[in-house]
Amino acid sequence: MAWLEPFFTIAESMFEFLALNSIYSAFLAFTLLIVKSLVPKLPRTIEYGLWCLVLIRLVLPTEFSVIYSLGYLGNLWFDTQLPVVIKNNDWLSQWATQKLYDNAERSLTWFHLLLTLWAVISSLVAFKFIRLKIKLSRLLAIAHPVEQDWMSKIVNRWRREFEVKRSIIVIDSNDFLSPFTFGVLSPVVFIPEALLAEKKIELLEPIIAHEMAHIKRLDALWLVFQNLLQIVYCLNPVLWLAVSRLNSLREEICDKEVLTTNKLASNVYGNSLLQVLRLNIGERTPEHFATFFLSHKNSFKKRISAIGLNNKGTISKFSQAAIMIFASFFFLPLGWQKVIEITELKEFIPPLPHMLSPFPDTVRKEYRPPFLLNKSQIQTENNENDLIEIKSS
Repeated sequence: MAWLEPFFTIAESMFEFLALNSIYSAFLAFTLLIVKSLVPKLPRTIEYGLWCLVLIRLVLPTEFSVIYSLGYLGNLWFDTQLPVVIKNNDWLSQWATQKLYDNAERSLTWFHLLLTLWAVISSLVAFKFIRLKIKLSRLLAIAHPVEQDWMSKIVNRWRREFEVKRSIIVIDSNDFLSPFTFGVLSPVVFIPEALLAEKKIELLEPIIAHEMAHIKRLDALWLVFQNLLQIVYCLNPVLWLAVSRLNSLREEICDKEVLTTNKLASNVYGNSLLQVLRLNIGERTPEHFATFFLSHKNSFKKRISAIGLNNKGTISKFSQAAIMIFASFFFLPLGWQKVIEITELKEFIPPLPHMLSPFPDTVRKEYRPPFLLNKSQIQTENNENDLIEIKSS
């Protein structure tokens, strides 16, 4: 395994970054769960933003710090440098260097085993996303756009409603049983042929409206970032918990955005979801990769309940922005380093090397610099010396 040593050397420098940020993200997720338990009716948009911070924490520098942040207050509480304690913890390095196999030619440590496992799983996750992207790109190349006038009117109506200026293409597909959106700059909305064949406006308009909400929010762009983190942090359970919760919240937020326009009735919107559910959705839907009309089946019941309630009360955008700015500056900077307070300067003056000093050790340690005398002290000392000389003579 000597040929792998350069790779392991580079990986060891990355291990500290990934491990420390994983600990930070776990701490943030635990804090968010506590906040959610204390505030059960936390607005979905705020909860979504807070879970986004958990993912953003995974890519920030480990030393990122802001005064009066959570990391700063934590260090004041524990009276120690938490990031330094975590990074300098001996048990982690000792565990990583423990050898499972060793002989004269090669050795295997726990770190090598963990790194190999990470590389295999990360490659499998990356392969899954790349294969799906290639499949969608090929499907997009051979598919024909839906150009019926009634579909164009629906698309343009909801583009104006959500102020979407990018061009939107709607295509039909047999490969997926659930509608979803693919792409950022030129979004493409996939509609199952089974739904399109019915040509029912009351069935298809809620689907287009929901996908247009995703396009307005640039959810596909965030999903690219989310997928990259899933590849890099594939062994981090906190990441998968955050991703699962974000996917559910994203669909519920888009549902609410459509219903708050008051252009569609709640029963019409809910019936459209049920019609798609009857197509046995979810089996071939590109989950965790593209936005789609229905989230995973276990969150479907909750979405239907929320649509039935259709609570129109919402928090203002200014309040949302203020809360998220405060949360970003308070929760994200966890790498606070306490400043060393200099109390005595002599503690920081390096001792003179023994070889460069002409005096013995006892002289160098006990030596004190002379002090200056003022004029009165000098005159007094001279008079005393004169009296001594007269007496001696």
